[in-house]
Amino acid sequence: MTPLAAKTVDRASGALLLLLGIGAIWHAQSLSVPFAADPVGPKAFPTIAGAVLAVAGASIMLRPEAIEVEAGHRMRVASVAIASLVYPFLLLPLGFVPATALLGLVTARAFGGKWVGSIIASILLAAAFLLIIDTGLGLPMPRGPLGI
Repeated sequence: MTPLAAKTVDRASGALLLLLGIGAIWHAQSLSVPFAADPVGPKAFPTIAGAVLAVAGASIMLRPEAIEVEAGHRMRVASVAIASLVYPFLLLPLGFVPATALLGLVTARAFGGKWVGSIIASILLAAAFLLIIDTGLGLPMPRGPLGI
């Protein structure tokens, strides 16, 4: 792919992500629950996800050079994508912490993390997310057979 074509694909991808993010934020504002079902409300997650998409899209659009794809990139992307697709099916049987730690481990290894550091970081991040979401926000997460 020529550098100009690569830049064009990057700009189009960035614009698409930006539009998806703006659309998610816009749609999230129409969500409402007639009673206080949860302390955060239905708008928070899609608004945050939309903001992340919009910022990512804008940064890709404004990037001065094309993003280069390196050898082995497709396998890393495929491994993270497959792990992300399997993740929701593991939440109930394993529980939040083990399932999230597995997803984190696959992602860390895909980005070149060493085994020991990736395992430790994945477990600590999964536990931290549980504390933030379950305890901090009061949104119960699946505990699985181990109770975690």
